[in-house]
Amino acid sequence: MRFKSGLKTVLVIIVVAGIGALLVWAFIIGREEFAKEQERERPVKAPLRVSTQGGESVVTLDQATQKKSGIVVAPLKAVSHQEELRAYGMVMELQDLVDLRNSFATAKAQAEKTQASLEASRREYDRLKVLQESRNISAKVFQAAEAAWRSDEASARAAETALNVSEGTIRQRWGAILARSLFDASPAFERLLQRQDVLVQVTLPPAAHLSSAPRHARIQSSEWKLTATTLVSPSPRTDPRIQGTSFFYLAPVQGTDLLPGMNVLAYLPNGSQSQGVIVPASAVVWWQGKAWIYRQKDSDRFVRQEIPTDTPVKDGWFVGKGLSSGDRIVVSGAQLLLSEELRSQIQVGG
Repeated sequence: MRFKSGLKTVLVIIVVAGIGALLVWAFIIGREEFAKEQERERPVKAPLRVSTQGGESVVTLDQATQKKSGIVVAPLKAVSHQEELRAYGMVMELQDLVDLRNSFATAKAQAEKTQASLEASRREYDRLKVLQESRNISAKVFQAAEAAWRSDEASARAAETALNVSEGTIRQRWGAILARSLFDASPAFERLLQRQDVLVQVTLPPAAHLSSAPRHARIQSSEWKLTATTLVSPSPRTDPRIQGTSFFYLAPVQGTDLLPGMNVLAYLPNGSQSQGVIVPASAVVWWQGKAWIYRQKDSDRFVRQEIPTDTPVKDGWFVGKGLSSGDRIVVSGAQLLLSEELRSQIQVGG
């Protein structure tokens, strides 16, 4: 009996020891798996590619990384550009002009009607006058004809005055050229009414003066699009916000975002030719409200540089200072370089 009892005790000890060993093994395995999971979830620090050299922040990317990231570099070419005077413009709302046209049409129709009545009553008066002189009609009939003629004559004068006032109002508000276009119902005026073209009032800064308005100018809308315009005439009125000399220009609607009431910038040729380079729009990144490009210092290093954007050209900007012909800039992938530079600032701050 004692033997059986001891054997039973040994078996219990063995089982308990086995369970304990199993629990220890599971605990160790669990810690190892947890450590591995933590290692997998720990963010991998990307290599810092930004350094400060000579006071400049330099982004360094080897050729393989540049190719993989789609970074394209191209040299700048020297160009000449006509100096321009920057002015301010507004796409005109033409409802007033339409109303004036309708008033003019009504006044013109009334003048023509009264003139026709006057001619008819004058012929009748002349006919009856001959008969009255030969005593073939009564004085009463003749006097009625004369009264009708005099009444039609007064109506014709009033209608002519109303027509002249209508014409004068249009000339005062819109100028002689637009007024004539309206009076003649010219194709150019019809294009305005059909919104195939828009009328832009361009106003010079108060201190600016031009000996004559250039035949062509460029306007820039809020979407950074440049549109060529053609001079119509000087404007008889100024923009009350600016108080400078104003001109009317015509701009096509097709392919633009121009809408009545829109404020635009205008660029009028003025002065001599300037030498500089054209920076393509694809090379520019915007940060903190400024325009930047990345200039290549050597095969692997790039430096960010601010550029002025006060002289837009087709597909980019003309830059007269700070860049030279032959300078190599990033024309594709500049946003990646900016992101790399900003990421380095975050890591340094961290």
